[in-house]
Amino acid sequence: MISLENLVQSFLEGYGKALSEGDLPGIANCWEVPALVLSDQGARAVIEAGEVEQFFAGAVEWYRAQGLVATKSGSVEIKRLSERLVSVDVRWSVLDMTGLESPGEHSHYILSLAEDGQLRIRVAIALAPE
Repeated sequence: MISLENLVQSFLEGYGKALSEGDLPGIANCWEVPALVLSDQGARAVIEAGEVEQFFAGAVEWYRAQGLVATKSGSVEIKRLSERLVSVDVRWSVLDMTGLESPGEHSHYILSLAEDGQLRIRVAIALAPE
């Protein structure tokens, strides 16, 4: 049986790969809708997978304009909340075209174990950089 840590790490690797490749359907598949996104700018309910794709199309474009070509998870803190919910705190790093790695975003997710056995984002919180 796969451990919770391995399941979360596998999810983060797949999510980071989809983000890095600009794979909008792959990114949307990492989300379980309805979902909630929280940031200093407010709260946003995500009702359809198409909304995830629409948001990340703009985000991928912005990252590419900054010269960033990939993202990967760095330090990760995991806490099981219930049988199907997991709290994940992750610091992402970004890579530019030369392969130079630098700190990226700091995010907190509530992941839900879906019926197909995959973790998906139900709540995403943008945290302040440290």
